[in-house]
Amino acid sequence: MPQALPQSVVRINDFSFQRPRLFPVFVAIVLVSLLALLFVWSRIHAINLEYDISSLERDIRAQQQQIKELRLETAFLSRDERIEKLARTKLGLRYPAPGQVIRVE
Repeated sequence: MPQALPQSVVRINDFSFQRPRLFPVFVAIVLVSLLALLFVWSRIHAINLEYDISSLERDIRAQQQQIKELRLETAFLSRDERIEKLARTKLGLRYPAPGQVIRVE
């Protein structure tokens, strides 16, 4: 059975120096380190989310611009003058003769 050695205590004018306990200091260092890592991780995660948000906002602006361009193209292609010109030139259509139009009541 090992024998316990008595702790030596140095006393100077009623002030004693004892060997510090390392376990509580180690636990405190570990806790502070974990809290620091948690803080750093949360900041990195927040920055990554901000990058994702800005990327999505850029995509939204691009899609909105594309919608505007498509609406403009639709308005251009659906003009009556253009459709009439295509009907006459490519399809060979013409206005109906007066006897061809019959009104149904």
